[in-house]
Amino acid sequence: MTAQPAVDHGQELASPKGHTIGFVDTKEQFKEVTIALHSAGYPDASIIVLHLEDGIEMLTRLQKKFFFGDGEDAIIKFALQELRLGHYGLGIEVKDRASALQVISLTEPLGAHSFSYFGTWVNERLT
Repeated sequence: MTAQPAVDHGQELASPKGHTIGFVDTKEQFKEVTIALHSAGYPDASIIVLHLEDGIEMLTRLQKKFFFGDGEDAIIKFALQELRLGHYGLGIEVKDRASALQVISLTEPLGAHSFSYFGTWVNERLT
């Protein structure tokens, strides 16, 4: 089984803290990436998937709820652009930056791209 895109029911997304966030462009890449994440020990509960209008609505609400600095605002603006193009946004719960880099090395060969890491004290664009 692969993770499924979240359906918007008016719920709010949690803060991205403790996640690495990246994107895939096609449904086939999305399936391959989520299968690889599962094989590496990341269960569905540790993966949030945003796609199309549902994802755009949830991300827009998150943007209004939290105060973000310029860097985070740029990442959210980029994420909204990706979702509007029909791409998939993936948020993977990670322990630390090293785990985020491990997710990237696992998923980039499968088409994932544009990763950012949201840590406790730092947020950074990794790829």
